[in-house]
Parts: sequence; structure tokens; C-alpha cells
Amino acid sequence: LSVRNLNVDFRLDDGAVLRAVRGVSFDVPANTTVALVGESGSGKSVTALAVLGLLPKANALVSSGSMVTYRHRELLGLSARELTALRGAEISMVFQEPMSSLNPVYSVGFQLCEGLKKHLGHDSRRARARAIELLDEVGIPDPRIRVDAYPHQLSGGMRRRLLIARALVHRPRLLLMDEPTVGL
Repeated sequence: LSVRNLNVDFRLDDGAVLRAVRGVSFDVPANTTVALVGESGSGKSVTALAVLGLLPKANALVSSGSMVTYRHRELLGLSARELTALRGAEISMVFQEPMSSLNPVYSVGFQLCEGLKKHLGHDSRRARARAIELLDEVGIPDPRIRVDAYPHQLSGGMRRRLLIARALVHRPRLLLMDEPTVGL
């Protein structure tokens, strides 16, 4: 991944413009870890959302001089369909707040199995087995029991690990995390 001169502004309701990201550039070479560190509100999350094309179209403005290249492919010009195909399969993101990223009415297993069935063609039995493996891989205790739990029945740390497991469903080449996870 290569990000060059990323600039992101947001149009506010009163017509003003908020400058969220200014001239950010960095590279993430294959098989490495890179951390973006900064104060709250410094643009780390906005940068990650821009990489994945997840900024709100209604008010987010990415400058024309910005470049986000992944495996020699410019991401900022991709269509919604092309970005959707890339997300999960190649690049996944673990969002900052687990409870806003997880659906409270679906079990942990359902939320993991959904992607396994839809994108990888697993049948229900194989998807459930893989979901249990993923829960085990991220260190959730009693994965055979937790697979039937709902997000509110998990601790904050386990919900965070669930998001990581969900991001790993497709075995992406690039994983973006919106905040560091201590203890994994």
C-alpha cells in the first residue's frame, strides 16, 4: 500500500470546510506492520476510511492530488463495485468501536458465517466450523460456546477480538486497525 499526499476535507452544514487530513504519505510494504500514531482527532481513522473508499460521499472531499495505490492499482478512482470486491478479500479493517460495527440481533456465529457463505461459498456446516476456528485463533475462550453468543454477551475485549476474526474471514493481504489492540 502506498499513500501519497492524502488530503481530506469535510463540508459542514454551515458551508464551512473542516480540514481533516493534510498531506499524509506513507508506505506499507508486504509482510510488514506500520502504525499511524497521533492524537485523537488527528485523522488516523479518516485516513484508513479514505484508503477503503468508505468516506461519506455527501460531504467528504479527497483532493485530486491524493493517491492511494494498492498492488500497483490506484484505489481512489475505483467504482463502488470494484471497491466492494477489494474490501474483505484483499483489504479488511477493524473499526474502532465494536458495538457500532456488530449487529446486536445476530449471533457471533451468524456474523462470521455470513461472509464465509457469501464470499467463500462455504456451506453452513463448514462455515460454522471455520467460525469456531477463527474465534479460537483470536483467543476467545470457549469458542464452541461463544459462537452462539450475541455481541452484548461478550466482554469489550472479546468483541474487539470478534471484529478481528471477522476481518480475517477472507484472509486479506492488508489489515487496517482503527486503534491498537493491546494483549493480542
